Amino acid sequence: MKFGILASHQFPDGVNIGEAIAGLIGVVEYARDLDYDSVFTINHFVANLQTPQTLSMTSKIIDVSGRMQVGTGILILPLFHPVHIAEEFATLDHLSGGRVILGVGAGYRDEEYAAFGIPKSERGARLDESIRVIRALWSGEPVHFEGKHYRLDGQKIGLKPLTPGGPPLWVGAGARPAVERAARLGDAWLTPGNTPNPGYFAKHLAIYDQARHDAGLSVDGIERPIIKELYVAEDPEEARRDVHEYLEREYRAYAQYGDLKWFETQKEALLEYSLVFGSPEQVTAKMRDLTDLGFNHFIFRVAWMGMPWEKAKRSLRLFAEQVRPQFAKG
Repeated sequence: MKFGILASHQFPDGVNIGEAIAGLIGVVEYARDLDYDSVFTINHFVANLQTPQTLSMTSKIIDVSGRMQVGTGILILPLFHPVHIAEEFATLDHLSGGRVILGVGAGYRDEEYAAFGIPKSERGARLDESIRVIRALWSGEPVHFEGKHYRLDGQKIGLKPLTPGGPPLWVGAGARPAVERAARLGDAWLTPGNTPNPGYFAKHLAIYDQARHDAGLSVDGIERPIIKELYVAEDPEEARRDVHEYLEREYRAYAQYGDLKWFETQKEALLEYSLVFGSPEQVTAKMRDLTDLGFNHFIFRVAWMGMPWEKAKRSLRLFAEQVRPQFAKG
């Protein structure tokens, strides 16, 4: 069982970015000292929030993360050229001493694809080809690849990854076809944890496992990572009050890219089925439900939008001291 954090480096307009990044780095260092296992960055372009870019943030976090794995959760791969990402993550693999994870996905925001002049309808095919190109380049050998979107004629990358075959490559996905793609092409399915549908996880874990089986791939011993919102407080009423406040801020910002009415109608379901919050005892119970499904690497967003850094640190400490010991860590 592994436990990590999502370093959600997106901040409202008017926030001093230098101070915000320093505060977030303080949370990463706090998690490191509490023996958390991993830390992940995020990726968005032309956002409605101030969003420092993922490759820069990943490189910075490597230097303060100790033994933690450092990954992207997620990098919107169709908006990058796969040669670029193969070279960057070979470099990051060396800089981290083999601790880096490349987490990728197709993204969902129309604005991002429009800004890059890439049809959103191509995102699945581009993601598929990009993963194949990156894996081939990480061999260090010349690559011949003829795809619809990318072509290589015997080129090879200048720096071979430190990790044989390259870093772990996780694929984020939500809908069934994307989950099946993750099963075929990735080392793990990086599961989005913010669904209000209580039956989603069991159903899609079964879809993932079947797709692995159909592709002749084993599920034995694989990592099953999931991203979840986490907030732990000694007083369950305090936890609920705080969650309501910061949930409103965070999801209203996200809802600007979709339907605000969706958030209003799903808010209670999100509280019930998606967020992991409450007293240590309540959080332990919710964690048992998730571990019973098979998840074994939890990546927690603990610094919610507008939340004081000290509240995020307290939540991390309470989880580490009172919840984590209930689960086998390794």
